Amino acid sequence: MDYYDCIIVGGSYSGLSAAMALGRSLRNVLIIDDGKPCNATTPHSHNFITHDGKKPAEIAAIAKQQIEQYKTVKFYTGFAVKGTKLDEGFQIETKAGDIFKCKKLIFATGIRDIIPAVPGFSACWGISVIHCPYCHGYEYRGSKTAIMSNGDLAFHFTQLIYNLTKDLALITNGKADLTAEQIEKLKKK
Repeated sequence: MDYYDCIIVGGSYSGLSAAMALGRSLRNVLIIDDGKPCNATTPHSHNFITHDGKKPAEIAAIAKQQIEQYKTVKFYTGFAVKGTKLDEGFQIETKAGDIFKCKKLIFATGIRDIIPAVPGFSACWGISVIHCPYCHGYEYRGSKTAIMSNGDLAFHFTQLIYNLTKDLALITNGKADLTAEQIEKLKKK
């Protein structure tokens, strides 16, 4: 089948969740996913009710297994490269040149992290270089921690993370873009 009620571009948590709801409504659904989730290097997922501490790949595998029971949901391993609005619906073309059409389209592509060009940074991403205090901060509480950020975002993260550790340094990766008031508040801590 090359025509679907809905195509979901992205097969991680949000895409799988949408597919489950649509599959349970007997909608013909295609999930297009390249199998490279943003959280691939993260050893454990946290702050996710009923799945705290599980590996992200394990959570996705359970979800996929549950969705596979809905026969109207299909999976395509590949990368969507082009979307076109048609008179009635949409057309999606993949990197392999396959073309699929649908009435409705859901983009559940998530995010892509922009990794700074710091030697060793990429290899540690999601392991000891942490991107989210809610996902991983508890596991590193009380540890010597550095925040690599700048401006208002840096100030905000510093306040959040200070609750988890007092041994905290702010690395701005260039000239600090903080207000005088923010710098004064940080110095007091």
